[in-house]
This record gives sequence, structure tokens and C-alpha cells, in this order.
Amino acid sequence: MNDNACKVYGDAFFSLCCEENEGGLSDTLEELTELSKVFSENPEFIKLMGTPTVPLEEKLALIEEMSEKGGVSALTRNLLCVLAQKGRMNCFGGIVKHFRGLYNDKMKLAEITVTASIPLSDEMKRKISDKMSKIIGKTVTINERLDKSIIGGIIIDYGSRRYDGSVKARLSELSKELGSVIA
Repeated sequence: MNDNACKVYGDAFFSLCCEENEGGLSDTLEELTELSKVFSENPEFIKLMGTPTVPLEEKLALIEEMSEKGGVSALTRNLLCVLAQKGRMNCFGGIVKHFRGLYNDKMKLAEITVTASIPLSDEMKRKISDKMSKIIGKTVTINERLDKSIIGGIIIDYGSRRYDGSVKARLSELSKELGSVIA
């Protein structure tokens, strides 16, 4: 996957969607996300689209058929056709990721990942969301991950930032401190 190509196609598609149907951006993002899941579950489709021995007409017919059966919008269908024509179907996942980032920026949304050793209660999710919204200045949505190895506490990832309040991290710090005292 070419990150630069993903960015170029993602930027162009997002701009087109804003021009054509700005009110439908969330629907387009949902559609792209669902297609991305389908493609992840069926990697042979992307492989087929990248096979040079399969004629372009067959690839486009397959996209057309899939779009009709799946109720894919005209804008998204056209994106898929362009990607097939340019041999860039392997960039689809990256394009979706870039589109989501542009959407989140436009809508002042932030996605954070919260890792905990046990499932978070709704009250805890609300508190984390409220606190992070104040820090980031955006409306926060939480993707929850479970990892029993952190023992307790939570780890919050947002973009390239990490807030590590896990027991595992505290024990590691304590171990380093004790090691330097004893040595």
C-alpha cells in the first residue's frame, strides 16, 4: 500500500463528497467502513482486482454488480471503479482511514483507544470522554480494548500521544527506580 496514494485519493474523494453531498458525509463514511470490513473478510476480491490478467471490463462489471446488490452509492461506486482502473484497489483501506481522519477533523471529532484490563462501565467511559474532550477540544468517541496484562488502570491512545496510567507501567517504573538504587 502506498501511503501517498492513499492520501491523494482520500483527499480527492473527501473533497468530491463535500461538494456533491456534504450532508451525507457520515453515510459515506459508514459505507466506506462497511466495504472495508467486507474487503478485509474477503481479501481475494482485492487480489482479483489487482490481477493484470483479469480484463478491466470484468473488474468494472464485478464492481457494478457488487454495488447494485450491496446498495453502494454512486460516489463510492465511482471511487471503486477509478481504483480498479488505476490498479489501486489495494489502497482502499488506507483511503478509508484517511477519509475518516478528514471527516473527524471537519466534524471536530476525536477517536481515542482506551485499553483496560476489564470492561469499562458506562460511567467510566463518560468520565474519560468528558475529560479527554476538555483536553483535546473535540467530541470524543472511545474504542475500547481489553488487555489483562496491564493488570489495572487504563492506557489512553490518541493520535501519537499515549497516557499510560496502567499498573504495569507503574510497576515497571518502580522496578527501574529500585534497580538504580540497588546498583
